[in-house]
Amino acid sequence: MILPFSAYVDESMVLARSVYLLAAVLVAPHQADRYRAELRALLLRRQPRLHWRDENDKRRTQLVEAIAALRPSGIVVAGSRLDPKRQERARRKCMQCLLWELGDHHVVDVVFERRDRELDQRDHELAVALKGRHSIPPRLQLSWCDPKSEPLLWLPDIIAGAKSLAERGDDRFWSQLEVNMLVHSVEIR
Repeated sequence: MILPFSAYVDESMVLARSVYLLAAVLVAPHQADRYRAELRALLLRRQPRLHWRDENDKRRTQLVEAIAALRPSGIVVAGSRLDPKRQERARRKCMQCLLWELGDHHVVDVVFERRDRELDQRDHELAVALKGRHSIPPRLQLSWCDPKSEPLLWLPDIIAGAKSLAERGDDRFWSQLEVNMLVHSVEIR
């Protein structure tokens, strides 16, 4: 019997390369508490959460090495031809692909990093429409969470950040994380 996974999802954008990224990390129930503990141990004093954007290269190296040691698996959807004025369209296209793929990977729960009420509601409405069209498995349960209260959301943040740097030509971080990551490309029109 295959155990169900939970997926934790965050985004990144590379406006200079017109790329929108959604990264999902798959976490089995028996791994969750260990991963949370490992991630909390990486916090600096008075740091409420890990966030790729806020870290310097030395710190990013430390974070990537620690996360690579966890050997997380996941899926990254890279949407190309991003129109900066149509970021929500890019998100919808990437989200549709990602949710389909997560369904194929025995995922039951999908936890997105919370953005704001209106944007999270749009995501929810998209998921309902996709389920209604049988475009994603009906078993997928979506929720949105604050990354300050759920350390597992730090994983896709770091993976998306590393992938976004790789999209700009700097793959030193991504090369350590890509081993168990599937990357799907989607063209956004």
